[in-house]
Amino acid sequence: MKYKIGIFGSAADVLDIVIMKAKELGEELGKYDKEMVIINGATTGIPGLVSAEAQKRGVNVWGYSPATNLQTHQKITPGDDGSVYQKIVFIPNDYVFQDNIAVCRKYRNVTSTAVCDAGIIISGRWGTMNEFTNLYDMGKIIGVLTGTGGIADELAGLTKKISKKSSAKIFYSRSPQVLISNILREIKIRKDKR
Repeated sequence: MKYKIGIFGSAADVLDIVIMKAKELGEELGKYDKEMVIINGATTGIPGLVSAEAQKRGVNVWGYSPATNLQTHQKITPGDDGSVYQKIVFIPNDYVFQDNIAVCRKYRNVTSTAVCDAGIIISGRWGTMNEFTNLYDMGKIIGVLTGTGGIADELAGLTKKISKKSSAKIFYSRSPQVLISNILREIKIRKDKR
């Protein structure tokens, strides 16, 4: 069974330095194509860049869409390269808030964070903060790629100020290699305890 690694970050307003870091992260994840599947929010921006780089190197990518079907998904994310995904998971057709994209994005966030073994935060805004809090509350393994701006560079300070017990394990690093190594080691430790 492959590990599921979520990639969470900004879908827009991406700086050149963050693009470079996203590609570096994707290249590093690509070294583990036999060990992992990448999960993202089926969107453009940083998660899309990371996923595309990893997918070029053989990693399977699963997108979790805020839409109920492919046609609606393509309208919501016209710049998203659907060819990256080996699988796209949609929200249920009978979801009561299916016409409210803001609510559907949160539904997608909860589902995508719940399914992954670990999540990596890179840059990010409010939506990424939501994904981080989901991961934290669910006791997941979290990697934060620092030096990428946005919420990623604020989380260490926030988690010290806002204390809450959780079985989550958070790793901070500017290095994608160090971050992934720490995440995979912790996943293996947890799997061995089961």
